[in-house]
Amino acid sequence: MPANLENQIAIVTGGADGIGCAISQLFCKQGARVCVADVNAEMGEAFVHELNANGYKAIFVQTDISSSDSVQKMVSATASKLGNPTILVNNAGIIWENPDLLDTSEEDWRRSFGVNVDGMWNCSKAVIPYMKEARSGSIVNVGSVHGFKIVRGHFPYAVTKHAVTGLTKNLAVEFGEFNIRVNALCPGMIETPNAFKWWASMDDPEGCRKALGELHPLKRNGTLDEIAYPALFLAGPESSFMTGQNLIVDGGRTSVYHD
Repeated sequence: MPANLENQIAIVTGGADGIGCAISQLFCKQGARVCVADVNAEMGEAFVHELNANGYKAIFVQTDISSSDSVQKMVSATASKLGNPTILVNNAGIIWENPDLLDTSEEDWRRSFGVNVDGMWNCSKAVIPYMKEARSGSIVNVGSVHGFKIVRGHFPYAVTKHAVTGLTKNLAVEFGEFNIRVNALCPGMIETPNAFKWWASMDDPEGCRKALGELHPLKRNGTLDEIAYPALFLAGPESSFMTGQNLIVDGGRTSVYHD
C-alpha cells in the first residue's frame, strides 16, 4: 500500500525538474503540501501552477540553496503558507564532466561543494529546529552511486556525493533522539530531461543511451518514478526504523565491475 503523507509539509529542493519534479508530484498525490524550491523561477512557477490546477496544495519559492539567507527565506515562506516543515528532500545538485582533475578551478570546486554539500546543510539546518520542536521529521538526501564508486571524469562531483554520505550519517546520529530520521537515496543512471539533453549532444544519442543501460544487470536505465517511490518510502512512515542509511537504487550497477 502506498505511503500516506496527509498533513505532512514537504520541501523538495530542485523540485521543478527531473527527479525533484517527480518527487514533488508524487508527494502531492499522497496528500502532502509541498514547497517546490528551485533556482529556475519560470519552470518552478509553471509546475506549481499545474499542481494547483489539479487540486494539490503547493507553493513555489525561488531558492539558491548555496545561500543560507535564501534558504531561510524559503523555509520561513513554507512555514507561513503551508505549515511547519515535516519532510525535507535535499534533491538539488549540479554535475559536470571534468576529465582533467588538475584542471579543476577553485571556482568549480567551491561551486560544486556550495550546492551539493553546503546546500544540503543549509536546508537541513533551517528545518531541523521545526522538527525538533515537533519531535518528528524525515530528511531525504539525494546522493548518487558516485558516492560509492568512482566514475572517471566526474571530479569533484563524486567527492561531494561521498560527503553527502557523511552528512547523512552525522545528522542521523545527532538528531535521532528527537525522532528525526535522515537517510540518503542514491540513484544510478536515471532518464531525466537533463540526461536526454546530454545524450542529444552525442553523435549517436540513442546508441549512447542504450550503451549506458547495458551496464546495468537489468539492462536498462531507471525512470523518474523508480526514484520518486523510494523517496516516498524514505520520507513516510513505512521506513520509521530506518535512519543513517544509504538506499541505492541503481538497477544493480554498483554490483558490477567496470573499468
